[in-house]
Amino acid sequence: MDGKDKNVLTLGIFAHANAGKTTITEHLLYHTNIIEKIGRVDSGNTVTDNLKVEKERGITVRDSIVSFNLNNKVIQLIDTPGHVDFQAEVERAINVLDGAILVISGVEGIEAQTYTIWRALQEKNIPVIIFINKMDRKGADYDRVVAELQNNLKVPTLTLTHVYQKNDNSLDIISSKTNDIIEEVSMIDDEVLSKYIDGNNIDEKWLSNKIVDLIKNNKIYPVIGGSALTDVGIDDLINSISKYLPTTQKQIEKDMSAYVFMVRVDENNKNVYAKILNGSLNVRDVVKIDEDKQEKIKNIMISDGAKMKSVNEAYSGDIVLINGLDAKCGQIIGNKEGLDKYISFVKPLLTMEVNPVNKEDTLELMKALKILNEEDPYLDVRYNERTSSIYCSLMGEVQSQIIKTMLEERFGIKANIENPIVIHKEVPMNSSKAKASYTCVSGIELEISPLERGEGFKYVSKLSTDFLHLKYQRQIERLINYYSKQGLSGFELTDMEVALIGGQFDSMGSDPMHFNIITPLALFRCLKKANMKLLEPISSYIITFPEEFLSSVIKLISSKGGIYKITNTFNNEVTIEGEAPSSNMMNFPLELSMNTSGRGTYTSYVSKYEISKTQDAKMNYIGADPRNETTFIINDMKASLDSLDETLMKKKKESRSKFARIQKEKEYGKKM
Repeated sequence: MDGKDKNVLTLGIFAHANAGKTTITEHLLYHTNIIEKIGRVDSGNTVTDNLKVEKERGITVRDSIVSFNLNNKVIQLIDTPGHVDFQAEVERAINVLDGAILVISGVEGIEAQTYTIWRALQEKNIPVIIFINKMDRKGADYDRVVAELQNNLKVPTLTLTHVYQKNDNSLDIISSKTNDIIEEVSMIDDEVLSKYIDGNNIDEKWLSNKIVDLIKNNKIYPVIGGSALTDVGIDDLINSISKYLPTTQKQIEKDMSAYVFMVRVDENNKNVYAKILNGSLNVRDVVKIDEDKQEKIKNIMISDGAKMKSVNEAYSGDIVLINGLDAKCGQIIGNKEGLDKYISFVKPLLTMEVNPVNKEDTLELMKALKILNEEDPYLDVRYNERTSSIYCSLMGEVQSQIIKTMLEERFGIKANIENPIVIHKEVPMNSSKAKASYTCVSGIELEISPLERGEGFKYVSKLSTDFLHLKYQRQIERLINYYSKQGLSGFELTDMEVALIGGQFDSMGSDPMHFNIITPLALFRCLKKANMKLLEPISSYIITFPEEFLSSVIKLISSKGGIYKITNTFNNEVTIEGEAPSSNMMNFPLELSMNTSGRGTYTSYVSKYEISKTQDAKMNYIGADPRNETTFIINDMKASLDSLDETLMKKKKESRSKFARIQKEKEYGKKM
């Protein structure tokens, strides 16, 4: 069904790495006649893992899109990465979903990434079907995993099937009895509970509609099981998708708006993937990219099975590919008013240096990293002209290995990624003021005020445009936001307000270049007076392990400066939750495995930032050191000191006198 009348469901499939979601995707495509043969992850021939690095490693590292028809619904399926280092791809997918499948291994149960995915799906209120996979493997226990869902993730489950291994290792799937379903639903819904207690007959159609409503409103989550590898339980999954997950609510009559959730660059062609939120999009439409830019839509493609097909128009709910559009991940194009909040839970932990093996490849390396940065803005690629070093932000070691492999395979560049620095933030301990001026006509005064922890960075102008022209005030705001990304130690400024409280300009003598120089100068002078401190990232963690290793794990956590509490003891397994400095937990998964004979699971995420006890993080500034004004102005801003304010002029004169004295001493030495 094409056009504005079709029912569209954007469906994401999520799991911890190796739980089998890509195999499930293959079976969904096979059962819906999109592919004739089921691919295997270990054979490298699946539809959605199409990068060379994905085929070789057998893991998904970026989102991919396929579609199929199911009972008058068009399902736009997004297969997402399972490894924690590629959470950025998961975040972008979650922001465009109508529903989700969460895959959990029947052997390993709830794993590290399961927690992170579940929190994000809950924050975005996404209806979820839970599929317990790999039930054909030795050690699989369906009831144990359901209990883990209820006890560890606090999931209000609706168990639609029960799965058991037979003596010949085949699977027996039994649908839950109506009375059992009513009993589970009655624990969630008062109306069902009332009918159940009163002994009233509950009409199956009424109950089915009630369940659909509860799932749509995130009150209950259906659970089914099977084995994707042996094609058991896939029919139940397909029926559940068709019956329980809601399609996009059409908003065709509104002005067009679309959320860009993925960008891919191929042979210098930029492909933008966006979900249309409202209205419709037509070829030759002119759309608003941002406040200052509009672009004409030259082509539109939508998913058609495992391929993309060209269309002249697309509607609310459609995921579209637009070639050549100059838009960024996370950007809304078109009308931005009245749209939902888009979640962001990804915080890169490390800054790492990227160096080409062959120095002559430096320029090509920068070009390649710029392309990768287009595809993943969290990489935040930076170049230090002073040291000719390249830096990027990463989630962890696995991502650095994948980036290294992609640089070689996609761009033919061998590079080393090394020297990790844990990303901190900078906060002021007290208020401060500072001025800066250029000649006698252009000047500003800034004031810094600390904010409560977690409030972020804010800028405000308290200055009338009578004192400083509006165009200069806007320029100052842009510059303040730009330089807020690197404070005195090179880390992002946060929990502070920067206010413009004074300024002057001359209609004839002032120049925008003046404010390019004096704005960061005034900001860094404020920072120097504000007693800046470093915040370090704190990780919230959840650890599950056999009870016999309790004392060993507690000792390990204590050695990391962590705090903990036992939150659950079930079936001889202990769950511990707590917090610890992220920098101390970098190698914790390996250490936990060694201390629990490989039977402990660990998940963590950066939950907050606190004042670092050591204050000894490595200097991270990309560019000339802002603590040295003369060096910073000349080298970072390419500016002359000749017309700057008296403070710098005095320093310059002193520098000249010292230089003259040294030269005279040298001459005197030669004569001697």
